[in-house]
Amino acid sequence: MFATKLDHFAVTVRDMDRSLKFYCDLLGLKAESSHDLEGETISRMAGKEVVRMKVVRLICPETPGVQVDLQQYLEPEGKLADSKLGDIANSHFCVEVEDLPKAYEVLKSNGVEFVSEPVEFDLEHEGKIGCVFFLDPDGYVLELTEYRTP
Repeated sequence: MFATKLDHFAVTVRDMDRSLKFYCDLLGLKAESSHDLEGETISRMAGKEVVRMKVVRLICPETPGVQVDLQQYLEPEGKLADSKLGDIANSHFCVEVEDLPKAYEVLKSNGVEFVSEPVEFDLEHEGKIGCVFFLDPDGYVLELTEYRTP
């Protein structure tokens, strides 16, 4: 067994400034660092002839050990993926909130597209969990969840 801990998740974005407004200003993640990557090493790692990209590393205040890397490929410019929730090789990550109905209303009033309204699952002895899926500005699927103990 090789895995020891989770390190980061990466989300490829079209416009870094627009995505930072969404992830930081609207969702509340914090930019921890940023850097540009280019040259032979990143190109070889990405399996592409030439790569130039911007990366901004985000953290969630209560889980600073797990980061979200927003990455914008400047070269080659990527194409928009059409993977949807439930498609093979589709992924998402989940952000825990303290008040799901409030978060839903604030995001919705800011034009965020949701897959549905929030739903609630009863996990019997573990309590209830509310959750909802929504899309970032590039269509990447995210989830909000709120845990309610019995």
